[in-house]
Amino acid sequence: MDFNRAGLFLFSMLIWGISPAQINRGGTPPGFNYGGGQKIPTIEIGQIDYDRIHREDMSRDASGEPYRFAVIIKTDLSPDRAGIWTTCPGSGRLWRMKITSPGALALGLYFDRFRLPEGSRLFVYDEKAVKIIGAFTSDNNNPEEVFATEMVPGSTAVIEYVEPVATSGGYLLHLSGVAHAYRGVDFLFDGGARGFGDSGPCEVNVNCSEGDAWQNEKKGVVRISVRNGSYLFWCSGSLINNTSGDFTPYILTADHCAFYSGQYVTAQDLRQWIFYFNYEAPGCDTPLREPTYRSMTGATLVAHGGNTGTTGSDFYLVLMDQKVPGTYDPYFNGWNRDNVVSDGGVCIQHPEGDIKKISTYDTPTVSSEWNGNGLQSHWRVQWQATAHGHGVTEGGSSGSPLFNQAGLIIGTLTGGESSCDNPNGHDYFGKFYWHWQSNGTTAATHLSDWLDPAATGEHQLPGRYYENIVVAFFAADTTAVPVGGTVDFTDQSSGNPNSWYWTFNGGDPVTSVDQNPSGIRYPNYGDYSVTLITHNDQTSDTLTMSKYIHVVPVVSPNPSGGLYNVFLGKDATALPDLKIFNLLGQQLTVPVSVIDHSLVTVNLSGRSSGEYILKVTVPDKSTYYKLFLVK
Repeated sequence: MDFNRAGLFLFSMLIWGISPAQINRGGTPPGFNYGGGQKIPTIEIGQIDYDRIHREDMSRDASGEPYRFAVIIKTDLSPDRAGIWTTCPGSGRLWRMKITSPGALALGLYFDRFRLPEGSRLFVYDEKAVKIIGAFTSDNNNPEEVFATEMVPGSTAVIEYVEPVATSGGYLLHLSGVAHAYRGVDFLFDGGARGFGDSGPCEVNVNCSEGDAWQNEKKGVVRISVRNGSYLFWCSGSLINNTSGDFTPYILTADHCAFYSGQYVTAQDLRQWIFYFNYEAPGCDTPLREPTYRSMTGATLVAHGGNTGTTGSDFYLVLMDQKVPGTYDPYFNGWNRDNVVSDGGVCIQHPEGDIKKISTYDTPTVSSEWNGNGLQSHWRVQWQATAHGHGVTEGGSSGSPLFNQAGLIIGTLTGGESSCDNPNGHDYFGKFYWHWQSNGTTAATHLSDWLDPAATGEHQLPGRYYENIVVAFFAADTTAVPVGGTVDFTDQSSGNPNSWYWTFNGGDPVTSVDQNPSGIRYPNYGDYSVTLITHNDQTSDTLTMSKYIHVVPVVSPNPSGGLYNVFLGKDATALPDLKIFNLLGQQLTVPVSVIDHSLVTVNLSGRSSGEYILKVTVPDKSTYYKLFLVK
């Protein structure tokens, strides 16, 4: 019995296609096409005390503390208590809500309960839909069920959630806070003349001639949106290599970036840190529009030491929640852990959250204390004027790497005296040498256990791209298919692999050696893993994505005069639980017949014409179908 062709039509109406496991999937919010005349409810979440914030920032900026740019205003908002739902004919339903915070330059969203069901999507965009972020999908779920979004410009943001059918579908969406950015954001409004960020006029863009020799190292430097309680701060940091060569996504920044008003960031705060890659001008001149960039959300603490530098070298090492995709072109910067003076080099950074800048020194670093800590834990640096300015450091530069002439990290920025008004002032970088094992006696207080996990004893390590080191990665044209549906896979591995071995749990065929296998058929419902092993002449790598392909039963015919077949697959071994609801959400009692383990029928002949919802529950998941009854 072949229900594939008829069932595929209904399935395509109900299940949104899921693209490869990316951080942000793109796409057009369905709200642009549905609910045209509907007014989206607007929730005003309040303002901030600008006078108090300004006074605090003047003091903080003068003391070189991390650059605060946003206040998180507490909210208690979710689809069941705010916003509006709209039915999308044949495709499910969507929920929208508009949030406004008067005076904000930009808004960011913070969820303390976040779980998206398979096939659902979440978008966020500004009121004019100039900047759209998303789609976020179930691939953005995490065990802590928290999430944060990038900023969208302006004082108003629209949230749009869409799910495959007109039912709740098991989502968790609770917006616990909205970040109100009041400075240090880089958006232009209506093509106006406002420049990027707030960094000083002496700063030098990283793609000016001063950065020609540093094109590798710059790709490891990131801008970090740091959450600490109710505030957001800009800091800088770097991807960093380790002696195992496994490209573990470690980010090195400054300890004081994670410390505010006597409190370190919490584990949940870290899950809402946002890391920005490749945020830079394409050339030497600052562009008229914000440049494109990539981002990732979430990290966990690995090790740290020397809070604010008063007790040590002020380092903070985190592990990002996900491997950096090869499409980001990441560079894992190298390091030198010797206590050796550097005759020259650069610092690459995001001063005040601005696009990537470069500062240059050509006089030897000086071993130094920081803030009278009595320790030779820091390098003192003085910057030089160059062809396109006199690069310095500013708030937001904290945690940025100091490179020696060999392009190796030798320190991370704690603070100092330099500015565009005082370009010859000294800055102080916590020594990588001190980070290594001088801040404490445990693995949680030094770098050595993490960056030299095999205890090789290496004193310096070069930076690396993925390049010819194979890093397995792949994508599917969809990860949600009906029983009997097919999936095409695309290899996205880095390192120029020359052989591939795929294993498709539950698929037909089960294995393939093609680079881009297509037409893999899935004959039975369930969630199935996919494994790819890639090789080149030097290395190999394995990637398994668990429960990556989601196969759901096929319902046919639909529309129907009353009898619907639910096909589970030719080898199905367990029966699902079937429930029928009307559009008011009321459960109905209707005849259900088990033909065999592969086929169940539902009979709506005794019901009036119209639309109904069928809920099919198999172990650990439910799928919803809209049934059309025509008499």
